Amino acid sequence: MINAKITYHCFHCQSEDIVKNGHNPKGKQQYRCKHCGRGGVLDPTVAYTEAEKERIINAYYERPSMRGIERVFGVARQTLAVWLKKSRPRHPRHLSPRDPMTP
Repeated sequence: MINAKITYHCFHCQSEDIVKNGHNPKGKQQYRCKHCGRGGVLDPTVAYTEAEKERIINAYYERPSMRGIERVFGVARQTLAVWLKKSRPRHPRHLSPRDPMTP
């Protein structure tokens, strides 16, 4: 019989001093770091690939509403808002002509 010990670390401060802290709405175990106070799931699942995110963001730039994107793709408006906030500086439509990143 082989026993393997897995040691988890805080994503923020790399401390090993983490404790269980209830469950999230999807039923996954939540943890909290005693050192820095940050919390979350130890192994979060990524629901959307980068290609899917890019496709959804491009669909939004074709002028539909956020509610329309929510209905068609099944992504929450809050999630779409976060993606848009992160993608704006890179999107060519939002770059000014004097921006050095302009091709």
